[in-house]
Formats: sequence, structure tokens, C-alpha cells
Amino acid sequence: MSRIYRFALLSVLVVATLACGLITNPLNQAKGLASTAQAVASSMPIETLQAMASAVPSGIPNIPGLGNVSDYLNPSGKPVSDWNSVPIMTQATAGQEFNKTTYSFKASGIAETDVQTFYTDKLKTLGWSSTLGFQGGGQGGIMLFSKDNQVLTITVVPDQNNSNDIVVILLLE
Repeated sequence: MSRIYRFALLSVLVVATLACGLITNPLNQAKGLASTAQAVASSMPIETLQAMASAVPSGIPNIPGLGNVSDYLNPSGKPVSDWNSVPIMTQATAGQEFNKTTYSFKASGIAETDVQTFYTDKLKTLGWSSTLGFQGGGQGGIMLFSKDNQVLTITVVPDQNNSNDIVVILLLE
């Protein structure tokens, strides 16, 4: 009987060791893959990222927690002056909240540098720190700000339907 007990105990240990390896290795590989993807994306020129974005078909699927991402590029409705304590530019012609962390607006007759200057100045007076200055230029860009435990990502892209307009996407996490 002791031989059967030892064999059963050894079998349980072998199975547990294999199971732990089968569970933890994919998790570690996923973490490594996420770090690699982040490094690749941050080292890509903005033109490459824009080309990738324009190559995405218009029927972008709903992403859990984000909704239909393509809708961010075509906000509708009256813009607000303030969203989650983040000021909205007075030049906004349309604006829309998509969920409690995402708002986008369209603005006419302004340049990316106007958006950059506006948010750098306004957010600084509100206690936000610039984590990443404006990256991009000419065809859109991105800025990051932080305050306490919040991160605000501001993405600026040209409006695909009107060359005089830009779309600003605010993502507050």
C-alpha cells in the first residue's frame, strides 16, 4: 500500500509541476509580448502609426470598454466647455462623450500647435504635468499629462472628411 501511496503522491507532484509551468509560462510570455509591443509602438514614427490607422477598415469592431473606436473620429452633438475637469477648446464645433473615460471633439480653423499650446498652458494651471510633449506633427500627434493617479492622453488627428478641421480625442484613465 505504501508503494501505491508514494506513486500517487509522485503523480500529483508531477502533474502540479506541469500545470504550474503550463499556466505561468504563457503568462510570462504574454507580459513579454506586451512589453515588446509597447517598445515597438513607441519607437515607430508617427507617420507609420497614421498609415496603419488609415489602413484599418471603417467597420472597426466594438472593443470591450472602448466601444466603436471609429466613432471617436466623427463626434456629433454640442461640445461642452469642460469634460471631467478638462477644458474643451472654444473652437470646438462638435463634441461627444463615448464613455466615462473618452471624449472627442472637432474643431475648425485651428492647427495642431494651437491644440498643443492650449492644453499645455491650461492643464499646467490646473496642476497637470506633461508626461510626454507633443509627438507628431503635420498629420496628427499625441500628448500625455498626469495628475495624482490620473493619466490624460490627448490625440490630435486631421478630420478625414474636412481638411480644415481636426479631431481631438481625450482619454482619461
